[in-house]
Amino acid sequence: MKKLRVAIIGGGMIANSAHIPAYKNFSDRYEIVAVCDAFEKAAKDTAEKNGIPNYFTDAQEMLQKMKPDLVSVCAPNMLHKHFTMLALSHGANVICEKPLAFTLSDAKEMFSLAKEKGLFLTACQTMRFTPDRIAAKGFISSGALGSPYYCEFSRVRRRGIPYWGTFHIKAKSGGGAFVDIGVHMLDAALWLMGNPDVESVSGSCFKKFCEELGTAQSSGALTGNIQNVRPFDPAEMDVEDFACGCVNFKNGVKMNFKVAWAANLPDETTIRIIGEKAGIDLPTGSVLSGFDSNTNVDILPERHEKGAPFSGHFHVIEDVYEVIANGKEPIIKPEETINVAGIIEAFYKSAELGRPVAFDEL
Repeated sequence: MKKLRVAIIGGGMIANSAHIPAYKNFSDRYEIVAVCDAFEKAAKDTAEKNGIPNYFTDAQEMLQKMKPDLVSVCAPNMLHKHFTMLALSHGANVICEKPLAFTLSDAKEMFSLAKEKGLFLTACQTMRFTPDRIAAKGFISSGALGSPYYCEFSRVRRRGIPYWGTFHIKAKSGGGAFVDIGVHMLDAALWLMGNPDVESVSGSCFKKFCEELGTAQSSGALTGNIQNVRPFDPAEMDVEDFACGCVNFKNGVKMNFKVAWAANLPDETTIRIIGEKAGIDLPTGSVLSGFDSNTNVDILPERHEKGAPFSGHFHVIEDVYEVIANGKEPIIKPEETINVAGIIEAFYKSAELGRPVAFDEL
């Protein structure tokens, strides 16, 4: 089995907690040859802790010297496009952390370059891979749901503002709760419904809780390894801690959602879809029930384990090897990621303008 040479751009939490462990889990398929971070200490610490032989502070230098087969882009959100295009231009396939892009045109441009170069590009949309959502996809694909006509999802942390890094700074992150934790739920819901074409998006953003100071640990957001933690300053926070909205699809389906880093509500992670024959309910990412007439049917086994933190990255990285090495059809398709980027753009534009935004406007 040929090993793919991997380079990682970004030496922060998501690289150390998700990408690197996943590559190491498939050590018969991948070899991490280098890591890059603009902050030398982050690059050096990541390399030393994980046994990575080379570290750099300049991504272009790393790409030119190491000539990797695959690059994981784990940089702050607003640098995703820059580093993805740079890696593709140097002949590397790319796994980019979510969100791949903040606009429809940027997403299309990125996939266009990948196609032009004959390379593979994918976004790390990992929350499709929980047991309940995999079962739900099979349930829907079987036709048991019938045609869906309504969907709603919720991802609420009672208190979970990331008090570290640059999540709270729009110039670095591009947005707040919606683009951080909401985008995963959006992708999963779109995937479950077959990625319908979007008509318009309405959105609203609120910032109410940034003065409640805490630490990365006490915020509830810390599930991985953080090195060189940047102190949180509430005065810097210029993104939403609560987002809500509606997506109208061209086939008549409606989708409502709410997403929160902090809200006076219980923690909640749900996707619900109503179809002509049945409905499915995925509460808290664990139990799936199918409803057929007056019958409540659990289509999952009685006992199943929730995925460990970042276990979805293992699925993505396993799939990417099969795509690159063996020509397999990818699970996460370009048109799905492009749809997500368009909804992100329309959502924030709607919140700014105070009106629905049609996809035709993008």
